[in-house]
Amino acid sequence: MKYVICQADLADLKAKVQSWLRTIYNHKHYHKTKKRVTSYLNLCNQFYLEPITLNKLVKKHFHSTRNTFYQWANKILTAYQNDDFNSLIFKYKKPNKISYQYDLNSREKVCDLYFDYRNIQAGGMWSLFNNLKMGFHDIENSKIPKNIKTFYRWIKSDPRWKELKQKIKQTKRQFKRYEVSDIGLLQMDAKIITTSNFPVDKKYYIYDFIDEITRIVFGYVYDSLGTNNAINAVQRAMKDFSELGITIKRLRTDNAPEFTTTNWSNKKAYKVKERPFTAFLSRNGVTHETTPIRSPQSNGKIERFHQHYTKLFYAKDKKINQNELQHFLNQYYYYYNFQRCHSALQNKSPFQKLQELIN
Repeated sequence: MKYVICQADLADLKAKVQSWLRTIYNHKHYHKTKKRVTSYLNLCNQFYLEPITLNKLVKKHFHSTRNTFYQWANKILTAYQNDDFNSLIFKYKKPNKISYQYDLNSREKVCDLYFDYRNIQAGGMWSLFNNLKMGFHDIENSKIPKNIKTFYRWIKSDPRWKELKQKIKQTKRQFKRYEVSDIGLLQMDAKIITTSNFPVDKKYYIYDFIDEITRIVFGYVYDSLGTNNAINAVQRAMKDFSELGITIKRLRTDNAPEFTTTNWSNKKAYKVKERPFTAFLSRNGVTHETTPIRSPQSNGKIERFHQHYTKLFYAKDKKINQNELQHFLNQYYYYYNFQRCHSALQNKSPFQKLQELIN
């Protein structure tokens, strides 16, 4: 074997290495050197004692770094042949002296310019970096860092950066997280399940419902969107939520055609016609709210819940139909409602949060 010393010379190599290690005990790189040499000796010893491949031995003793093994094997074998082990002493490749390309004055000018730029023009690092490159500020181009990473490092090492981050944190604390104070205020939205992104035999649509305060979720699969399917989904949701003791009081949706229709014939103002979906909710004592146009954050909880679907079907190889998809989702809803802990609920499950509010 090219990189493994022959078995006849292994004992002699061990004795010489141990004797040499005693002479360099006080060297600052003694322990690193001993670790590499000992790993090689252990590998050679196990190679002759056990029927195991060299690749597995390299993974065990050199942590899968084959290049490191080859490098040290060549060094040790060469040192043994020349009877000179001092060449094995571990050496750092990092230079002792680092030559800085930019002086401290240039660094201070760039930092001062950034904080003035942020306070006066509300600009960021990237925009200032590009402006400096284009010559919009009176700083010599040779004193500007060529790499954006160097620019970031300069700014973040300045003491004013820590003060700025602390002010931002204090400002964020003033705005409390939006939460409702009553059970039964739901958000509703449709999730499209396509054949290109999910293991399904055709395109399906899921009408999902989430209670804002408890995060309890139910969803229902359909093969098309429409007012009738939306109403049917609400009927099923009323039944499922009522079994948990939740009465739906308000339902918030987006402005999809099955929920509401807007009449733009009036140029000065628009009128909202009451759709059968809204009429159905009114008859059942449920208030229908719609989000502002192009503002999905108004239905943020159900929109965030839909992100879980992208992680849910990774292990599915077989194409599933509508009934199988509904059964699979029901299992997930059970886990989500009764077992999964939520940080927004103080590490409680939605059902535990519901029991806490009811009691």
